[in-house]
Amino acid sequence: MWFRRQRLLRGVGVVYPEIAGWLGGSRHIKSLAYSLSSACQSAGTDMYLLREQMGTQHKSMEYQALDVPYKVLRVADSTYFPGEWRIRQLLAMSERSRLTKTAHDNRISVLLPCQSIAFRPSGVKIIGWIPDFQHVYRPEFFSDEQRRSRDRTFQKVVERSTLLLLSSQNAVDHFAEVFPKHIQKARLAPFPSLFAFENSTGDVQATLRKFNLPPKFALVANQFWRHKNHGVVIEAIRQLHSKGIPIPLVITGLPVDFRERNNETTSTILQAIASAGLNRHVTVLGMLNDFDFRNLMRAAAVLIQPSLFEGWSTVLQDGKAVGRPVICSDIPVHREQAKEAVGFFRSDLAGELADILAQHWSDFESGPDPEKETKALAAEREFARLYGQQLLEICKEAVRL
Repeated sequence: MWFRRQRLLRGVGVVYPEIAGWLGGSRHIKSLAYSLSSACQSAGTDMYLLREQMGTQHKSMEYQALDVPYKVLRVADSTYFPGEWRIRQLLAMSERSRLTKTAHDNRISVLLPCQSIAFRPSGVKIIGWIPDFQHVYRPEFFSDEQRRSRDRTFQKVVERSTLLLLSSQNAVDHFAEVFPKHIQKARLAPFPSLFAFENSTGDVQATLRKFNLPPKFALVANQFWRHKNHGVVIEAIRQLHSKGIPIPLVITGLPVDFRERNNETTSTILQAIASAGLNRHVTVLGMLNDFDFRNLMRAAAVLIQPSLFEGWSTVLQDGKAVGRPVICSDIPVHREQAKEAVGFFRSDLAGELADILAQHWSDFESGPDPEKETKALAAEREFARLYGQQLLEICKEAVRL
């Protein structure tokens, strides 16, 4: 009688690329790495962080993590036999996969979360990740070429992955519509806040003094991308100001949209603030270091998430992790992620957001609230623990397939 040899998970490789201009993606992969590393440690499985550059970002991961060991690997250079590169060019073949070579050399069974796959690798399982399908459902935010490029990339990831991670049920539903033949590969895996792996310390008042901020303010912490919908918040603040309800607003985030050659969105936001006469009431801080960003999240009286489209909002998860109240635009993924939000508003109706703020502003208190924060962080760390276990099980499933 022949017995099929059991396939074992020898090692797990987390692919951590340099993600320029997308902080949410970087924070998600760090959170994934920390969560999975803890689960691997408990299971006695080696976990590796695969990086093409050994820069400052992986060093920051080392000191931020509470207790999650992993080994950092430099992705191996590709080597070719004489004439191989020329043959590959003539036959339009893909370049050899440096990731796959590194995985083989270090007895890694699974690589994740992969957003692009040059070709179907042999001997190593690939778990892909599609953050969202924004270019399908909000095509106006992309050029024709950008949409075609995303279509090609997603198609390859779907076809060449063993399994696929999707961060929300909303994304799974979209996946089923776009790739119905591959729905069996989809695995729902919402991710926790990176705050779950950091010590909840820091002088919040030092950050407020540094930026001359008022003791009580609302916070929008999104990159300056068109779909983040900053304009509806500025208009809501203008309406309230005209009614004698001044609400200080702080806006943070990378002030650039990679899809715009002239960065029109940032200019539109700044001009909207000036045109509304809100220069004294709205503070635009742009990109912050991790210390100040966390302090502002902890201090905010309320976090506003007005986005028109999300896969799973790192900003909302961060706010939940430190126990701050949130107000969200009324899109399905926000309903899914922030069930305890103070309120939801239609993303094109500033008046609805203004009404919610007017109703609750006097009840909001500046943070941090030690009791709420401690409770929220404990819940987030448990969420991270379960997420890590779920990822490990998905890795084991991929090896068996």
